Amino acid sequence: MSLTAEPAAPRPTPGSPVDVAVVLDAETLVVPALHPASEAALPADPLPLPVGTWGADEALLALDEARLALPFAVPDAVVVSALTTVVLRCGDLAVKVYPSGTDPDHLARVTTALAGSATALLPLAPPVVTSWGVVTVAPWLATTGPVDWAGTGALLRAFHAEHADADVPAWQPLRRVLTVAPDLPDTAARVLVDARAALLAELAALRSPLGTGVVHGDVSPANVLATAGGPVLIDLDFAARAPLEYDLSSAARRADAGELDDATYRAFCRAYGADVRTWDGRAVLDAIAQLGGVAFRVWDDRRAGRPLDWLDDAVARWRTPL
Repeated sequence: MSLTAEPAAPRPTPGSPVDVAVVLDAETLVVPALHPASEAALPADPLPLPVGTWGADEALLALDEARLALPFAVPDAVVVSALTTVVLRCGDLAVKVYPSGTDPDHLARVTTALAGSATALLPLAPPVVTSWGVVTVAPWLATTGPVDWAGTGALLRAFHAEHADADVPAWQPLRRVLTVAPDLPDTAARVLVDARAALLAELAALRSPLGTGVVHGDVSPANVLATAGGPVLIDLDFAARAPLEYDLSSAARRADAGELDDATYRAFCRAYGADVRTWDGRAVLDAIAQLGGVAFRVWDDRRAGRPLDWLDDAVARWRTPL
């Protein structure tokens, strides 16, 4: 199965109408859409969710072990955040620790593919595998101020153009549905897994007006740093070759939900040069993002000991994925 794209066309010039599509060169996107009975054939998730109580304590142990392998000294750590990964500030270094089972080759491939980036912040050294997790180290950059959605759109456009041909992994969405399904009631698990298969089949049939390229995967001003050298995208964990519309659909969903007012959303679209709201295929990308959110919520609630009293409603909704 492949995602095909319209023939490439020139980018709009600054100030051109929002409905002028930005089209990058496209390539085939392989989308695995296995039957639920054969899901075991899918390779392990390179970015697994943490298991048990893995968190900040384990991340600090991982850093202590990694110090022996890193080519530079790492100062004492302060925990900045802890969820599916743990971020530590160590002086002028930002340390990110991934749970055990994370594929270091996946992380290294993304870093190598985007090497020399002017639009993304990347690690300074190869990932270090430890007994407690996988450790990466990047610069801790001082920020010069907040970034708005218009600035995010402009940076995203530059990122897509700069890395149009980068050799990052192909997008394989909704793996986490398979991660959480075994611990759900049989009916709920089958509905969610079947919904995943249906959405991947729809994705494989899409035609992308913008083309296939390197997507960030989690676009918002929260993942942009304004620095003295210019803005950069951070958290490239989910960078992949995918329909470029995927990076634009996040802002569209926020606008639909009222999180962004019309002026803010249109400023984002103008800065990028496209608006995905009129594209029929957006429904598929939105559904993929929403089902991914269900899988994350299952994991997060289980980890926090919260009841899944919302699951029946979710199952009813996902019996009809689109």
